[in-house]
Amino acid sequence: MKKYATWLMATATIGIGIWLGSSFITTSNANSQLGSADDPVVTKSYVDQQIQKALGGGTSGSVGSTTTNSGTKNNTPTTPVSPPATTPASVTPSPVATPTLTTKVVEIRPGKKLIAAAGTEVIVRTGKAIVYSSDKNGILDLTAGSEMGGSQAIPNNHLLLFPRDGRGVEVAMTQGYNATVLVIGDYKIQ
Repeated sequence: MKKYATWLMATATIGIGIWLGSSFITTSNANSQLGSADDPVVTKSYVDQQIQKALGGGTSGSVGSTTTNSGTKNNTPTTPVSPPATTPASVTPSPVATPTLTTKVVEIRPGKKLIAAAGTEVIVRTGKAIVYSSDKNGILDLTAGSEMGGSQAIPNNHLLLFPRDGRGVEVAMTQGYNATVLVIGDYKIQ
């Protein structure tokens, strides 16, 4: 019986110790507030300042006294440090200007073809259209992730990409109504 009481007392002591320890941790975490020494808030200006110091530029935009290597104060104002004029190689802008592309809504009448330039994107919104291609190759249906050959029916609301010139969208002469398409890029109607 004495052994049982000893085990019971040891288990209770360990349990109470764990409970008290966890309550102290919870209380200390609850008392820390944002911006305090326990949970500091770092601002962008502070990070920029620390980066400038790490790069050897000192603090940017600071005016006033600075400490020299010998530990004496220098009361001459410091000049603001500008970031380097060069940009990293991975961020250098391309010398080729990229055109701004706009989306155009185009109506294609029955018997007519929209011939797209290379890189043009088209979405057939309404009507029934088929792929026009002067050779056996076709266009890319990016929505379905497949290639479409000549004279194949184009599903509505699928994004089509024209990899080469001379391919397009055609509305059959037997069709009784126009097809409405959205075009991003260059095209011509034939």
